[in-house]
Amino acid sequence: MGCILNIQDQLTPRYVYTEREFFPRIEPMSAQENRMPSFMTIDNASDIRARVPTPRFHLGHRPALDGLRAFAVLIVMAHHGYLPLFGGGSIGVDVFFVLSGFLITSLLLEEWVKTAGISFRNFYMRRALRLLPALIFFLLFVEAYSLGVLRGPRMLETQKAILAVLLYVGNWFSILKPDGLGPLAHTWSLSIEEQFYLLWPPMLLLLLRFRLRAFRIVAAIVLLVGAVAVHRAMLWTGPQSLWRIYNGLDTRIDELLAGCGFAVACAAGWMNLSLLRGLVRYSYLPAVALILSLVARPLPPQIMYRFGWPVVELCLVVILFRLIAWDKTALHKVLEIPALVWIGRLSYGLYLWHYPIFEKLGGWNALGLLRVPLACVFTFAIATASFYFVEKPFLRLKSRYESPGIS
Repeated sequence: MGCILNIQDQLTPRYVYTEREFFPRIEPMSAQENRMPSFMTIDNASDIRARVPTPRFHLGHRPALDGLRAFAVLIVMAHHGYLPLFGGGSIGVDVFFVLSGFLITSLLLEEWVKTAGISFRNFYMRRALRLLPALIFFLLFVEAYSLGVLRGPRMLETQKAILAVLLYVGNWFSILKPDGLGPLAHTWSLSIEEQFYLLWPPMLLLLLRFRLRAFRIVAAIVLLVGAVAVHRAMLWTGPQSLWRIYNGLDTRIDELLAGCGFAVACAAGWMNLSLLRGLVRYSYLPAVALILSLVARPLPPQIMYRFGWPVVELCLVVILFRLIAWDKTALHKVLEIPALVWIGRLSYGLYLWHYPIFEKLGGWNALGLLRVPLACVFTFAIATASFYFVEKPFLRLKSRYESPGIS
């Protein structure tokens, strides 16, 4: 007997599943299916094949996610500016990790559904065009400052840090030599992301080729997230282990995986399940409140490092669920404020440039209360120039490396 999920909420097409296919496989589309609309309503459950294709989830451009990026980068900037009520602003990096895992995996799954494969060449070319121009521009500026201003050991250490960042091993460099990255200390998170994306696309392709049901893929990811959380808790031996845990790929990978698991769930149509929608409807406000409270007042390291991050990941997944499965909610209206959407588009450049600027101006005590406002002005000016004159010309080239049928 077919089970009809008829959701009355906004943005919810109607899907039909057989009970056997309640947790479907994520299948490539056949040539005939490729000509069908992305969202289909099937009125007769007997018309469903023994192995149905997954309802087509299309990510597209969602301004609310740009607003979420803006929130993440602004609280990180406020944290590095030592503003009151932003002692836990580093949680913005957690937002970036979960959001990145969700976005990248969603795009990879769309490619799989359309083409029955994942082009690693195209994927890594798109990553390079997105990330390297702004990073190289930023590092050239740091290099010029190092050669022109610094002398002796400081200049040598900065050269080592630039090389570590360029090779995306800054997090391990920082573990081996705490504070060794100097003005590039914030780039540890970029290294973790790129190391993860060397591993995840091949792993995802392998899971898909085994034709596992979405439920099993999500379950495997949840188990891996749990294993990372246990591993992290076991590594905690006190403040001396803080640097290792905070910067390690093996101790932060669970945040990226949480976003990946949610992407698989969306591709399988889980955002249309009444039970999950009901849970999210009543839990997203507490999730938002908890995230905001942790921004203002972070948990002690002995709690955050052993137990806190899984809770943060769950809250962020709930918030993402709310943003993806609904539209025109109060949360959307806040995050889709045009200024926030614009800041979200600049978020990569803002993240790159803010830390050295904040650190430099922060040392000029004569500026007094003007230090943070001036640092923000300089950061936004350089990040804006970087976006429009450095990043955008290369972003236009990304379409050359889109897989057929993916837009």
